[in-house]
Parts: sequence; C-alpha cells; structure tokens
Amino acid sequence: MALECRITKKTGNFTLDVDITAGSGVTALMGASGSGKSMTLRCISGVSKPDEGQITLDGVTLFDSERKINLPPQKREVGFLFQDYALFPNMTILQNIMCGANKDDKKKRRTIAEGLAETFHITAHLDKYPRQLSGGEKQRAAIARIFAGTPDILMLDEPFSALDSHLRWELENELASVFQRFGKTVLYVSHNRDEVYRLCDNVVILNNGRAEASGGKWELFKNPLTVQAARLTGCKNIAPCVPQGAKITVPDWGMEFDADGKTAEFMGIRANYITPACLAEKDKIAAAFEFEIVREIEDTFTNILYVRKKGANLPGLIRWEMPKKNRAALCDMPQEIAFLRESLLFLRR
Repeated sequence: MALECRITKKTGNFTLDVDITAGSGVTALMGASGSGKSMTLRCISGVSKPDEGQITLDGVTLFDSERKINLPPQKREVGFLFQDYALFPNMTILQNIMCGANKDDKKKRRTIAEGLAETFHITAHLDKYPRQLSGGEKQRAAIARIFAGTPDILMLDEPFSALDSHLRWELENELASVFQRFGKTVLYVSHNRDEVYRLCDNVVILNNGRAEASGGKWELFKNPLTVQAARLTGCKNIAPCVPQGAKITVPDWGMEFDADGKTAEFMGIRANYITPACLAEKDKIAAAFEFEIVREIEDTFTNILYVRKKGANLPGLIRWEMPKKNRAALCDMPQEIAFLRESLLFLRR
C-alpha cells in the first residue's frame, strides 16, 4: 500500500500546501499546534475537501481537482481515529463496532464485531454505552470499529492526548501490535517525539502548513536539517551562528566550533550529548570551555544544568541533562565541558 498526497487548501489566513508520500509501515506527522497535521488527515479521509491537488491510495484516486474526482468518505476505505474517538453516544459498543462493517448483512456484522471485541479486550463492554467506558476502553472500541471496515489505510490523530501517562504506555504497546498486524499504511499524528520514536518508521515535519523535512526516523533524529525539525525531535539548545571558514561562531554562547567547512544558519546541540571534557577523546572535540552553573533543576531521573562559559555574561544558556547517578561525579572533575563533532546539528531556518 502507498499513499501520495499533493494538495493545497486555504482556510482563513492559513494555507495547507503539502506533498507527502507514505508506504507500508507507520509514518508520523509531527508539527506544532496549527501546523496542518489534522487538516491533512481530514483531507485524505474526505471529511474536508482540498482546493487543489491529488490524493491516491494504492493507485486508486481519492481526489483529483483537475479530473473532478472527490470520492465520499464511505468509499475511501480509510480508517480514521479522531482525537475524541467519535463513538455514537446513543449506540451500544456492539452497535458502534457493527457500524464499521456496514457492507455486510446484520448477522455477519455482529460476528465481526464480537470477534474484534475479543481481539481488543472489550467483550465485557459490548452492551454498554460510550459514556460508561473509560478513555482506554473508548479507544479500543473506536479502533475495533475501524477494523470492522477493513481499511486500506489507518490514520490516528493524537490518540493519547486525553489519557493519563500510565494508560498511554499500556495502550501504546497495544497499538504497536495493531500496526504490525495491520501491515499497511499508517499515518500517525503526534507532537510527542518519544512516542513517535517508539512507534513510527518514518517522520514528516509540518511547519506552517508545509512539509519541510521528511525521512526515516533514525536519520531525521540524527540530522533534522531545520530548526523546527530539531525542536520537534527534542533538541533543547539552538542558537544563531556565523560561518567563518572552517569554523562556526555562536555569539549567544561565546563559542567557536570546528565545523569541518560546514555552513549553517543555526547550531543545535542535544542536551544529553554534552560531556565533561576530561572524558572525551581530544580528536573528536569540536569545542570545549570552562563552564559555570547558572541554574540547576532536579528532575525525576535526571539533573538539568543550565551552564554558560565561565566569566561570560552572555544571553544564551546551554541546557545540559545527565542521569542523576552521574551528577555527584561531576563535582570531582575539572569544570570543563566538551561538544563532540558528531553531536553538532547544522540547521537552516
């Protein structure tokens, strides 16, 4: 299965203009609120109509503005899990799931619904109404309804946004199994980088209605290319920089890096990639300096240090995160910090 979506849609002052291709496996759509993630899913599902462009799924045209093709949602074979799950409140869970298999006769629909209820561990709730279910049970019911219709693509819009952390983890493991069993194209909207890293194979970064970066998750997290992509993949230290020959200067940090001739508008450094200089191999160091701690925060499992170049009154602080077990040892080391060449992110706006 493969999805190709090249569309534009204007709503008020916002314009969605995306070119997305997704094959089998799980592709994440990441972006800040209002970047166009949900609108993209709504256009693919047929709930919203693009102004121009084309959407095809496994060679079948769902939308084509030039050819005047716009299949209705019920003919698109799209499974869409909304943020609020969109269960029908006046129907039992059994009736909700049966609605997904609307192409079959009633007896077969009931058989399908009961089988899916067993698969998703909600058999005991089939006679209940959505208001009687917990958030996790509603999600399972909504996914069961989607699978009753044998979709060709599965789309989930921030499925964990209304759940507590314990339930999120439990259902995330279940979703991973669902995706593996599904074996077709999955689009997964989220702004949680850890969730995306665990569940998805590929990532598309949306920014102000445009897909500005995309690729396999390993490569995109390692080399995000843009400031927005770096932020969404968890980079806490980003500052403007000035290329100067083989070096790059970051005025806000008062630092100069060996950049091996690379150029960039911004420099990024992940907070957990910083190391005491005495522990680093000298030929791998891009920059090092004596530091002072301006502020420290004790998190659940880490210590977060905000540091700057010793004696320098500069606007930019550097966030340094380390496991709690390593914090005490830092006191006995020379107070010099190092940044490795392999950990630098060279970014454009």
